[in-house]
Amino acid sequence: MDKNIKLYIDMDGCIAKWNSEASIEETFEPGYFAGLEPEENLITAVKLLSEEYDVSILSAVYQDNHSIGDKLAWLKNNGLGYLEIIFVPYGESKQKYIDHEYTSILIDDYSKNLEEWVMSKNCFGIKFLNGINATKGQWTGFMVSGKMNSQALFTTINGIVKEIAAA
Repeated sequence: MDKNIKLYIDMDGCIAKWNSEASIEETFEPGYFAGLEPEENLITAVKLLSEEYDVSILSAVYQDNHSIGDKLAWLKNNGLGYLEIIFVPYGESKQKYIDHEYTSILIDDYSKNLEEWVMSKNCFGIKFLNGINATKGQWTGFMVSGKMNSQALFTTINGIVKEIAAA
């Protein structure tokens, strides 16, 4: 396991398919996050990546809401409960919650998160194209598609990580 690299995986819109038709009010309802469909191919790739790298889940949560319990249940039900989980208060920058001692790579579907992430020392981003976010072409860095199968996702992400590590 490469101890100098840390992978952070976003939940909503990445390993958990975001319901773009849900209203903001619906996302505050108990059970909303626990009921999101899994992005099976990325989940399988994350499990494979966790055999080679230190992998954590990094996810925004609403305050005074059920989202933490929902997300913990979702991770457990989808076989990822063994990973370190870092919850970030909604609206705060994810990079404020990580250890900058390591090369840190975020896989996220939201360009704003990635743009903030790469402003920090030793931080790199990989955009997960899910068909919802990524329609404006703002992110010009590394990308992987949700249409890829699990082996292709693993191979591509692993190749990107190795490229970053070699730089």
